[in-house]
Amino acid sequence: MRSLLRRCTSLIALLLLLSLGLTGCWNYAEVDDMAIVAGVAIDKNENGKLLLTAEVVDTGGSADKAQAGYKMVSLSGNTMFEIVRNMISMTGKKLFWSHAKAIIISEEAAREGLVKVIDWYSRDTETRSDVFIFVSGEKTAREVLNLNSTTEAILSFELAQMMRDERYTNTAPTVEIWDFIDKLETSGINATAPIIHIHRKNGEESERVVGTAVFVKDRMVGKLSGDETKTMLIVKNVLKGGVLAVDDKRGNPAYSLEIISNQTKLKHQMVDGKLQIDIRTVTKTALDEVMTPDGFLKDETLQDIEQRAAEQLQADILALIHKMQQEYDADIFGFGESLYENQPKLWDKVKDRWPEVFAGLEVSVKSKVTIQSSAKTSRAIRLGD
Repeated sequence: MRSLLRRCTSLIALLLLLSLGLTGCWNYAEVDDMAIVAGVAIDKNENGKLLLTAEVVDTGGSADKAQAGYKMVSLSGNTMFEIVRNMISMTGKKLFWSHAKAIIISEEAAREGLVKVIDWYSRDTETRSDVFIFVSGEKTAREVLNLNSTTEAILSFELAQMMRDERYTNTAPTVEIWDFIDKLETSGINATAPIIHIHRKNGEESERVVGTAVFVKDRMVGKLSGDETKTMLIVKNVLKGGVLAVDDKRGNPAYSLEIISNQTKLKHQMVDGKLQIDIRTVTKTALDEVMTPDGFLKDETLQDIEQRAAEQLQADILALIHKMQQEYDADIFGFGESLYENQPKLWDKVKDRWPEVFAGLEVSVKSKVTIQSSAKTSRAIRLGD
């Protein structure tokens, strides 16, 4: 059933792409002469050259047969433009880039620097800036893209839909290439990208996007876990949903709070020549799970759970900020950008040495978590004698 749904999704996506194209000035012959690029994987080959793998979709050789076929085409070269042009000799068709949905980059290439990888894509008139960017959590980016051979689906189209739904989990940032480039060019904030893995279970493989790649300039310098990513999104005030796990008084996993909304406010001030920042978060939640037969009504109240959730969130925020200051020197939160927007005169005093200022930034955090509802019942399941 899942395989059938995947094929249907790919077919519908292809039909939509073709219908968009046929409403323009193309004719059937022109469509038949094009190979639609759904997504690409970028690696380094054994000689250190760029290796580009394209997930190419076409109409099955005939414009009136809208079959969701695809093939993988790989070619290496010194530059992206060189590779893209030379790929025409392999496909026999002009590559059509305006509907590409995903760019997956190997960690090796990401750590060497991405400007030489993404400059062509951002500059070329045939590409679009709303393509999603990923860093591979596997050894290569190509092996992730090759999952379509086992899922029988156009993987890049699935990834695009997955990122649109990411707001429900918020364990990875949603980053389009225009946003990534904007962060590279903006002072006071460092770029990030989601990490994509191959999830293996019961002999089956599927894609899973969780975690964050951290960049200083255009080079990847480290990673965040899914939980750390959620904390980052809270600090950046862009969290749309997700779950807060809360322990009971004994430190055992006991409660799941679904995040309804979150609001984060930053306040900057200079004290004795040193920049300080105060972070205030207000998170509204619903109690969606109680994993103990004793229930919270027996030995603790909703207020107890709220307080413990707030204390844990405060600790998580401080730990992540300290990690960025001490290990990566990466302002992934946009503290500098916020300072520029709210206190431009103060920003002018520190902008030329922002990495140094960020590393020594004094941070205080105050979090408030409220439970607005307990879903359909306010009581836990109670076991009989």
